[in-house]
Amino acid sequence: MRLIDLRSDTVTRPTPAMRRAMFEAEVGDDV
Repeated sequence: MRLIDLRSDTVTRPTPAMRRAMFEAEVGDDV
């Protein structure tokens, strides 16, 4: 298994699919 260190990930750019998922994600207080 490859280890991916994301602690200081400043070069990775979200793909269009990732951006769409973030845009469509429900946000709010789920109480």
